[in-house]
Amino acid sequence: MILRSVVERISSGEMEEDEFWFVALEFAEVVVERARGMFKTKETCDECDDYIIEYYIVEIMRFFFGFSPILFYAFLRDHRELKDFLKLKGA
Repeated sequence: MILRSVVERISSGEMEEDEFWFVALEFAEVVVERARGMFKTKETCDECDDYIIEYYIVEIMRFFFGFSPILFYAFLRDHRELKDFLKLKGA
């Protein structure tokens, strides 16, 4: 849960880097949880579901950070904690 004080700092445009990472990781956690809940079904193949889920996660997080696809994957290589949060097999 993001604290009200952090939300106010985000709204004012005065966010510190550690606050940004807290928000980014919280957002990543929600994205992964929702993606796995939305796309995981019993009647489709697990491998197909995994591809759709990872595509969804990457696109949402890429949009959040404002990166092109190639820059996002380079960014993930440098930020192991985010990659671990996203639980991406193919990245």
